[in-house]
Amino acid sequence: MPKRSVRCTYCASLTEVSARAISVVCPACNKRLNIENYQIQRYHPVHEIRTCGNVVVEKRGHVPAPILADNLVVRGQVDGDVTVMGSVSIDGTGQIHGDVRAAILAVSDGGVIDGFVRVGASDETERIAKRGWEREAPAEPS
Repeated sequence: MPKRSVRCTYCASLTEVSARAISVVCPACNKRLNIENYQIQRYHPVHEIRTCGNVVVEKRGHVPAPILADNLVVRGQVDGDVTVMGSVSIDGTGQIHGDVRAAILAVSDGGVIDGFVRVGASDETERIAKRGWEREAPAEPS
């Protein structure tokens, strides 16, 4: 049976799963991992989207929540912080209102990001994934 590697959205450890799996338990932290890919075509009211798969927000799609995923394509609107282990691609009609953290970022002409942007190597995104959506603590005065 074909397998694929996924990175845990809680502890950032790699694990091998069946190519057809939609959910597994992380062997490192024992938390349930969602592996589904999402294609958002209209308003999608959720508390958060957390998946080891890919998320595509179509032109009429709107996600009013934070997203943590493997890859993200935005053609519609996202209102929340975005943390992606791979790449974020924002088309000309796409908008993200929130902070963006990713290994790779591509913004087409007309795409909008309203927030802090951090693009870094994979070790940086692994560290971010371990923290989830927590913000970095401000430096203490010396």
